Amino acid sequence: MVRLSKKVEYALIAVKFIASSKDKLVTAKEISQKLNLSRELIAKLLQKLKAKKILDSSQGINGGYKLNMKPDKISLSDVIVAIEGEQAIVECLSSGEEIECCLFENCKIKGTINQIQMEFSKLLQSKTISDFV
Repeated sequence: MVRLSKKVEYALIAVKFIASSKDKLVTAKEISQKLNLSRELIAKLLQKLKAKKILDSSQGINGGYKLNMKPDKISLSDVIVAIEGEQAIVECLSSGEEIECCLFENCKIKGTINQIQMEFSKLLQSKTISDFV
């Protein structure tokens, strides 16, 4: 079964928390305290989400993070890719990877696995942060 990493899980929780805060700026410290999560990890995840333009931030004493777009425009796929990069359910479907499988040329399952990958990707694109809020 495909499993989301703890980093992705925490990032989704943090984005949901920020989305629930409406237009109020939220700090990494606030998220970590309210959700009992590591402040350092939350800060790193928020920085990755900011780098991918999912979040916006303000510096200073009243600074913090807010969504850079509406929750219904942020897909689960956007968050996963921001935190983990592009992922495939099997190594041979990863783009840019050198394929080390000796069965690749005559593989009997890669077509079906590729179809599953495409359907799963569509599902992750169709689910948004607004589904969690």
